[in-house]
Amino acid sequence: MNKPRIALSDIDDIKRTRRFIIRLGKTMHEYGTTSYRLENLLTETTHLLGLNGTFLITPTTMNFVFWEDGSEDETTHIARVKPGGTDLNRLSLTHALTEQVLNGEVSLDEGIETLQAIRHSPDLYSKKLEFVAWGVASASFAALCGTGYIDTAAAMVAGFLVYLLVYASTKFQRIEEMLEPMAALLVGFLASGAAAMGLQVNAAIVILGGVITFIPGLSLTLGLRELAARDLVSGTARIMDAIMILFKLYFGAAFGLALGTLLWNITPHVAVPSMPVWVHYLAALSLSTSLLIIFKIRGTDAFWGLLAGIIAYLAAELGRHLFGAELGALLGAMVVGVYANAYARIRNTPSHIVLLPGIVLLVPGSKAYMGLSSLVSGQEILTNSANGGQIFLTFMALIAGLMFSNVILPPQHRL
Repeated sequence: MNKPRIALSDIDDIKRTRRFIIRLGKTMHEYGTTSYRLENLLTETTHLLGLNGTFLITPTTMNFVFWEDGSEDETTHIARVKPGGTDLNRLSLTHALTEQVLNGEVSLDEGIETLQAIRHSPDLYSKKLEFVAWGVASASFAALCGTGYIDTAAAMVAGFLVYLLVYASTKFQRIEEMLEPMAALLVGFLASGAAAMGLQVNAAIVILGGVITFIPGLSLTLGLRELAARDLVSGTARIMDAIMILFKLYFGAAFGLALGTLLWNITPHVAVPSMPVWVHYLAALSLSTSLLIIFKIRGTDAFWGLLAGIIAYLAAELGRHLFGAELGALLGAMVVGVYANAYARIRNTPSHIVLLPGIVLLVPGSKAYMGLSSLVSGQEILTNSANGGQIFLTFMALIAGLMFSNVILPPQHRL
C-alpha cells in the first residue's frame, strides 16, 4: 500500500502506537492469521504509524520489538498465547479497522477500544445454526468418501454429538483439555454400538466423518506454507501440533472401538453400494456451505466463499482427470489462489476470507488420518487410501499451487 507515514509527536503517541500494535497482533493471531503474514502485517503497520518494529510469531508465543528512527533504545514485549482458531468475520472487521487507523479515520485510542469490542462481540451465527453446520459437514464428508446412506446419516448424528461436546468444552476446562481424543472415543464407542445393533455402518467412516472438523489438514497445509516462506520456527511448531492432534484422534477412536468390542459382539461390516455420482457434487456443495458457518464468514462474503469451494473442487477434479491426483491438487490450489487474490484486490479484504473455504476442500487431512490408521493397525479405512508418500506429495502440490497463484496474480493487500 502507498500510504504516507505518520509522524509521532511525543512519548504518549509512541506508547499508544505500541499498545495498538500489540493488541492488533494478538487479535489477528487469535482469528487465524498465519505467522509470516502476521509478521509482515505488523512490520508494515508499525512503519506506517511512525515506529520501527521486528516481530517473531509462533503458534504459542509472540515477540514484539519497537524502536524509533535514529535511536538504539528498544522496547520489547513478549506474550504467551494459545494457538489461534478461525473466525473470518472478526478477521475481516480487524482488517477494516487497521485500514481506518492508517487512513486517519480512527484514532489509536479508538482503535484499541474497537479491537476490544470486536473481541467481545457476539458470534456471527447462533449456536443452533453451528450445531446444524457441524452435522451437515460430517454427513457431507462421509458422502464424499463414497459410502452409503446409512453411514452418511450416522456421520451426521456423530457430528451433532461432537458439537455438543465442543459446546460443553467452552463451559468446562477439563473437557477442553481432552476434547479431541474424548470426541473420537465417544464417536468410536457409539459407532461400534450401532454396528452391534445390526445397523450396517462402516464404523471407521462414521468416526472419520464425526471428527472431520478436528482433522488438522488445514493446519498441516499452513505449517508447510510457513516452512516454504522460511518461517521455520512457526511452521515446525504448527506441523508438530497437527501431528499430535492426529495421534490423539486415532488413539481416542481406537480406544472407543476397543471398549465397544468388550461390551458387545460387533457384526462385520458388509460393503454397500455407493451413492450416485450426483450425490457427491451435492455433498461438496453442502460441505462448502457448512464451512461458511464453521469459519464464521459474514453474509456479504458468503456467496463468494461458497463459490471458492465450488471452483476449488471442480478445478481439482479436472486436474485429477488430466494430470493425476497430485497435480490435480496443484491446479485446484492455483485456481482458487488466483480467485482469492482477485477477490481481495476488488473488495479490499483479506484473501483468507475466500481462500480458506476453497483450500480446505483440497487438503488431504483425512487421508493423513487414514494413513496413520493403516500404519498402526495394518487395516485400510478405504480401499483406495493413499500412502504416506502420496499424502505428502498432495500437501506439497497445494503449497506449490498457492505459490504459483501469487506469481500469476500477486496479492495486493497484506492479508
